[in-house]
Amino acid sequence: MAEEFLRAGDCIEGAAPAAGLASPARRRLLGLLAGGCAGLALPVRAAASSGPEVYPTRVPPPFSHAYTLRRGLLGGTGEIAWQPQGSAYRLRLEGKVALFGAVLTQVSEGRIDASGLAPLRFIDRRLRRPERSAVFDREAGRISFTGRTTTQPVVPGVQDRLSWMIQLPAIAEADPQRVRAGAAVRLMVVSAKGDAKVWTLRSRGMQQVSLPGGSVEAVNLVRESADPRDTVAEVWLDPQRHHLPVRARMTERDGEPLELLLDA
Repeated sequence: MAEEFLRAGDCIEGAAPAAGLASPARRRLLGLLAGGCAGLALPVRAAASSGPEVYPTRVPPPFSHAYTLRRGLLGGTGEIAWQPQGSAYRLRLEGKVALFGAVLTQVSEGRIDASGLAPLRFIDRRLRRPERSAVFDREAGRISFTGRTTTQPVVPGVQDRLSWMIQLPAIAEADPQRVRAGAAVRLMVVSAKGDAKVWTLRSRGMQQVSLPGGSVEAVNLVRESADPRDTVAEVWLDPQRHHLPVRARMTERDGEPLELLLDA
């Protein structure tokens, strides 16, 4: 854990020596106290750095990108559509598989503020599953969820399970050093199921990604977690495309990876 140190002169001022303390160690201690603890450094526990952080952001311009989708033996198409308009945004991810149609649809709507994307509503639709949603009541400071009585607090920079895929590129675009090899970005991410966790996304540096139109160099970031029940997330961000994801892979607990690869 990181530590900060207080200079000795900041701790005790004007302490008077007491009688009967004659040993060298005690005399030294009294000298330090009488001198305002000059020269003594006391460790003070600093706040843990594992919590979410707020970063400068530069959101990308509007786009609609097509992806190849794969999950296990199933293959199909995906689309990510980003529509910022003034201080508002709408983000949509849709995945389709032949014979099944849409197997995944996620929609995030909200505002763009000093912390980047500020979701107001997140919708998650999956094949053969009921629709789930999360509502971010920013005035009340809480997030509520479909079919659940539990709530989560709204914290600055909080993201949903889709908006983080634009928030992370916005952070990288504002300051590429945030995603240099070894660096980490920490975001609070909320799902439509009601859970909220800090995602630590660690950069593994530049890697080559093979796309249909050729190879590109992209920054690879992987979510770090000690809990095997957590979603495993991995993205590759292309600096030449506003750090937008050219590849993404998500693995839910007890599920097969869902992978998106940019058609370009």
